[in-house]
Amino acid sequence: MKKNILKTQLLILFVLTLFSFTSFYFGNDLPDNYFTITSENSGNILSYYFFSLVKLASYFSGPWILIPFFIFSICHTFIYDKREYLVDVLNFFPLVFVSGSLSFLFFQDSLGFGLQYAFKNGFTTLWLSIYTAAAFVAFLFGTFRTGFKDSIVKTFYFAKSVPAKTVKAKQVLLAPLAKKESIAQIEHDNSLKRRMDNILKDDSKKDKKEKSGLFDSLNKIKTPSILKSKKDDDVSDDSKDEDIEDAIIKPTLTANTNMQDKVDESQKAEQVDLQQQQASSEEKSPQREPQVKKIHVTAPLNRIADSENDNQYFDIVDTAKESTVDKVSNEPDKAYFEQIITLLESKLTEFKIEGEIVNVLKGPVVDTFEYRPGAGVKVSKITGLADDLSLALYGAPIRVVPAMSGKDTVGIEVPRNPRDIIYLDEVLSSQEFQDSKYSLPIAMGKNAFGDSFVIDLATCPHMLVAGATGAGKSVFINSLLVSLLVKKSPEKMKLILIDPKQLEMALYKKLPHLLMPVVTDAKTASISLLWACQEMDRRYSILADFGVRNISGFNEKLKRATPEMLAKIHHHYEDTTAENYELPYIVIIVDEFADLVLTKAGKEIENNIARIAAKARAAGIHLVLATQRPSVDVITGVIKSNFPTRVAFRVSSRTDSSTILDKIGAERLLGKGDMLYKHGINTQRVHSSYVDENEIEALTNKLEALEPGFDEKAMEFLENGGEVETDDYTYGSHISTPSSSNSGDALYDDAVKIVMESRSASASMLQRRLRIGYNRAANLIEELEKRGVVGPAQGAKPRRVLVDGNSASL
Repeated sequence: MKKNILKTQLLILFVLTLFSFTSFYFGNDLPDNYFTITSENSGNILSYYFFSLVKLASYFSGPWILIPFFIFSICHTFIYDKREYLVDVLNFFPLVFVSGSLSFLFFQDSLGFGLQYAFKNGFTTLWLSIYTAAAFVAFLFGTFRTGFKDSIVKTFYFAKSVPAKTVKAKQVLLAPLAKKESIAQIEHDNSLKRRMDNILKDDSKKDKKEKSGLFDSLNKIKTPSILKSKKDDDVSDDSKDEDIEDAIIKPTLTANTNMQDKVDESQKAEQVDLQQQQASSEEKSPQREPQVKKIHVTAPLNRIADSENDNQYFDIVDTAKESTVDKVSNEPDKAYFEQIITLLESKLTEFKIEGEIVNVLKGPVVDTFEYRPGAGVKVSKITGLADDLSLALYGAPIRVVPAMSGKDTVGIEVPRNPRDIIYLDEVLSSQEFQDSKYSLPIAMGKNAFGDSFVIDLATCPHMLVAGATGAGKSVFINSLLVSLLVKKSPEKMKLILIDPKQLEMALYKKLPHLLMPVVTDAKTASISLLWACQEMDRRYSILADFGVRNISGFNEKLKRATPEMLAKIHHHYEDTTAENYELPYIVIIVDEFADLVLTKAGKEIENNIARIAAKARAAGIHLVLATQRPSVDVITGVIKSNFPTRVAFRVSSRTDSSTILDKIGAERLLGKGDMLYKHGINTQRVHSSYVDENEIEALTNKLEALEPGFDEKAMEFLENGGEVETDDYTYGSHISTPSSSNSGDALYDDAVKIVMESRSASASMLQRRLRIGYNRAANLIEELEKRGVVGPAQGAKPRRVLVDGNSASL
């Protein structure tokens, strides 16, 4: 039965094929006997129905039927007729559907008009394609069955093996060229060796610098030390030598504990002779201190700080000399650099980037490979391959510098293994630090090329330091403080240290530079910053009356000032304990700024810091903020805008790097002192120097001989919770209440006259013109407002004067 059905299907396809081709090729020539059928001649009726049947078959089929007829006949002969599966009779229908739908999609003229109408109105193109694919799979499965499954598996494995076979064929075809490539590789290696000789030839000529002590360089930095002249002539030379030897201590300042070689006796004798000559020259021609005429009943002040105090300070610092041995160099050999150059150039060549490494700038922590790209190579393509280059170097965290200053090369910074430790004494003994004329020099460390890096905090003018825990932030703060201490005496610089953790700055609690004890709580920190704001305003008043624009100009002009010039600013010193007119620099260091901002006094602290950062540069007050949480709620836009100098140590994410530097990159740093230093728009990589706690303790222990000179007015300000009682008109007495009466101040009439003349009113103006304290001036302003002479406060704008000159009796 199955064979009969298959034969019938094959016969139907054959008949349809025959009728379709007959109608397709001879349709126009077939006669129509409809009009010739009569009662006398009825034989034409058979030809009429026959030709009508042919037309009808071609209307619903077409020449396309030849394709399924041909396929079905082959399957019937070689597959269906040799097996006993009744299901084979169903293969006829998907075969016909697939053939018809494909003909409709690609060659519609091969279909009859009826079949075209059915496809157009019965299916959309999408669904017809889906049905065609499903029918084709069904026909293949029904025809081949298990063979169809095996064919799919074989096809999958064949497609999977195509890439390997392609590579193998490529190797076979390129085998004749292998010898040529090996020759080219040998030539490349020889060329690389020659380039390495040229790149590294300068290093063999460099002599290793001897490591000097942390404070050995002070003999060149400071003014020549002057030994105090002895009044007692009977003191023997032996006792002097014993005093000098007792004053010298030799603390260990590095991991090396070997003692330094003894100083040559002849050199030591020459130094003692030189010091005695200087001392004798001072006895013969003592310096005359400038005297200032008395102003009213106030004792005169010195113009500038006493130089003897500075000399005494540096003499004490000089005794804190370290003892170290030469630093062991961990310089990699030539093969180390050759391997890195080969890996970098090979990886870039894989991405069709032409160029070569032309130079290697060796540094203590990273080595910078200068890559000169070929013509037409975009720098963005190289910077975008940072991760691929890192993979080529086995995961080393590299950094790509798109454009090196003053060069036509791209810098590829590769970490050195092992890295060198940069000790602070190396930077302090460097020529850059010794010869610096900076007002507040800071030994930052060394840059990526191994050169000492020294900056001036006075030109920064404020610094923001941020980084994750353990990245080297606290060590950097210690290096900053030690750099300032070895250069600036207490007469030239004062410090305000704010340490919420109570641990980081505990070693500095007895420094003579401190204006107040180390601050450890948020409330006191807020009050101390408020005092700094008032000190800033006082200094601006002094600069304005003296006719200068900044503190350096003030101190310079002070040296040649006349008594009349000093009289203009003397009233600003009446309420202070200053011994001279010279204004020292004030450096405020705040550690863990995030901890302070998140307290109850955080808003006041942030406002005071923003005010100091915006105005205090000319007054000689400079801020250093450090935080380990560089989030936007801590480092706000106001703070960032007033801190153009920023230091970013390693952070955990790109977001933190963008918060600190406004650019990514800090997340790729190595940690342990590796940082990005940004001043203005320029950013460069710097490696911070290391200073041990033993070094700091050795210095601070010697400086304890100089008692801390806390500012009495600042201490009084802290004790009173932020307000100093300078006279009977204490803070708060000027606030009017319903039961308060008029103050009856004797200077009220003078205040009215000043307000009428200037047509403006402010407490600071009355303070300057009347030479009174701020609280009394504020009391007078409140009294003038109460009587209607001046209007209320208008924020930053001055108060309006509401009366004319005829109403001065109010």
